[in-house]
Amino acid sequence: SDCQGIPMKPLALLLGCSALALAGTAQASTPVQISLPGINLPSSHQVEGARASFLYGRTGPVKGIDLPVFALSDVDQFTGLQLGIFFGAGRVRHQFGGVAINAVNWHEGQDTGVNLGFVNLTNNVQGLNWGAVNIAQGNALANVGFVNYAERTTFQLGFINATKHLDGLQIGLANYAENGIFPILPLINFKKSF
Repeated sequence: SDCQGIPMKPLALLLGCSALALAGTAQASTPVQISLPGINLPSSHQVEGARASFLYGRTGPVKGIDLPVFALSDVDQFTGLQLGIFFGAGRVRHQFGGVAINAVNWHEGQDTGVNLGFVNLTNNVQGLNWGAVNIAQGNALANVGFVNYAERTTFQLGFINATKHLDGLQIGLANYAENGIFPILPLINFKKSF
């Protein structure tokens, strides 16, 4: 007997073939996953379909819909719709594409799409952050909220807007642009590089 052409004794054959089968299964994606603190059911680290987290759930890439239910959903990459239920929060460690509607959106990598949340903590956003507080550590195409901060931005609308590098428009009660002709201006601040 052999497993893929390798001669083995019967017990070694059984163990070897089982290990190969499990290794193939571990790499496969699952269409549905339920996550609890420390447990993913099924245990696949890749989801292509629907996922729900309760309290806390950590997994790899997710494509489809992610439902943090009174939970922090913690994923490596996400594409699709993330919809927090009962104060759900979403953390994406690397790349996000789609729409996130959560109490807190915490995205550490590249973002393409829309983040709607009470607090949006993002890195580089090619899209819109809309929330009470929007903080972008890198670039943010557009922030709409009460308090907006971005290292670099094109558009901010809020009561307090702040950026190190403005290449566009700020509208708010107080506007701060470190690179502006006047760093602090009330109501409207504009700076455009040509």
